[in-house]
Amino acid sequence: MLAAMSHYILDGHEPKRTDPVAWQQWYESADRVVARTPIGPDIVISTVFVGLDLGCDPDRPLVFETEVMEAGIASVDARRERYPTWVEAQLGHAKIVSEYRGI
Repeated sequence: MLAAMSHYILDGHEPKRTDPVAWQQWYESADRVVARTPIGPDIVISTVFVGLDLGCDPDRPLVFETEVMEAGIASVDARRERYPTWVEAQLGHAKIVSEYRGI
């Protein structure tokens, strides 16, 4: 049997576990963007707080996600990286931006 997905909100830049109702209310108006970087006309790298644990380790919930959105590539096929903290999400975003810029 699958466990219920854990919900999180941000307190500043800190993820805090919450219930689904509080999460939904917070999520509707929250600024969840960590970074967004266009790379030319056809690529955008976006890192956001998703507020759901997308990982398998309850002690290290993966609640941030970077997605590389490319023209002509379906979202399900997009490159994604996930992180447990705001700082790791910022660093991961910068690393992917550097890769795509060839730095």
